[in-house]
Amino acid sequence: MKAGEISKKVPEWTRTHGFFMIMGGFHLFRLPADTPSTPFLPSTPFPQSDAFSYSSKPRESSDFVVPTGLHSRKDEVPVCPLKLEDFTPDLLKMITPSETELKDRGKSDALTKTIVLVQTLWFVVQCIARGTQHLPLTELEVVTLAYTMLNFFIYVFWWDKPRNVECPIRVYKTSTASHKESGEEVEEWDDAGLSRWLDTILHYTIGQQDGYVALSEQRSIPMFWSGRMGDKELGFAGLGPSILGATFGAIHCIAWSSEFPSHAELVLWRIACVSMIMVPFAVTILCASWAAQSEEDTWYETLLLWIGVFSGIVLALSAWLYVAARIATLVIAFTSLRSLPPSAFMTVDWTNFIPHI
Repeated sequence: MKAGEISKKVPEWTRTHGFFMIMGGFHLFRLPADTPSTPFLPSTPFPQSDAFSYSSKPRESSDFVVPTGLHSRKDEVPVCPLKLEDFTPDLLKMITPSETELKDRGKSDALTKTIVLVQTLWFVVQCIARGTQHLPLTELEVVTLAYTMLNFFIYVFWWDKPRNVECPIRVYKTSTASHKESGEEVEEWDDAGLSRWLDTILHYTIGQQDGYVALSEQRSIPMFWSGRMGDKELGFAGLGPSILGATFGAIHCIAWSSEFPSHAELVLWRIACVSMIMVPFAVTILCASWAAQSEEDTWYETLLLWIGVFSGIVLALSAWLYVAARIATLVIAFTSLRSLPPSAFMTVDWTNFIPHI
């Protein structure tokens, strides 16, 4: 979502450019002290509005420079990754690579991704075929099928994302120039030990960790960085994964009536299935109420607030149950291999699906 939002702000940018920006594709470097350079041409400050446009306001000087002499790139000092707010429109237009160049920096292409998706689809087809011929699926196959569904959507969502890009585009400032954090002011964590620990877990869980990260103080993009999304955008962004999470749990229900080595494993599997559906469903309600809220003080907003609070309390009390359920299904998937029904070893008779004489 953030990559798409960035692509809409800059003319001729695609979602690939948005991903590249969030990945730290533009990095600030300081030139060696004796390197000749020229200031980048005065340019329009980047607009803070929702739409990117060239402004007719008075132009301001830019701190970025263009090296004009020979120097060793090994002597350039890396400073920090850059955000979209750090750039002026003219500079961004000059250094932005084309979509083809960005994809060339990545380590995968459409053919590679298509092959992976075809392999994934083939596994799904085999599972469906076994069900059609009344052949049981082992618990391990059911778990794999659930993860296959997640793998499919990851590839769909990240189809335009460059993969394993190791070298960013270098943007320069002189050795004496300073760089301040752009955009919204960075929040500070609590100093208390337990409070800080719980606060950190909460914000990383709901995706608000970016508000506490000063990118200007980082040498590289920190883990879980997503481009600093707003609260309402995070609510919309959480709807998809939470629905997929509930679907992930529902797929495990395929083995609801399967033969288990013991009754205890059967009961534990069913409890785990229900837990993996209900906990993400609570997240879905929480995200929906979060995304639907506005600044207006009405009974509708009050109702959404209370729904969100109730869902948050349920989620806080049952989060451990979801973790335990995920671990339980993985363990049972392997332990159940010790005693499989004879029909589990039968293969699909594909000739039954092909018309023949």
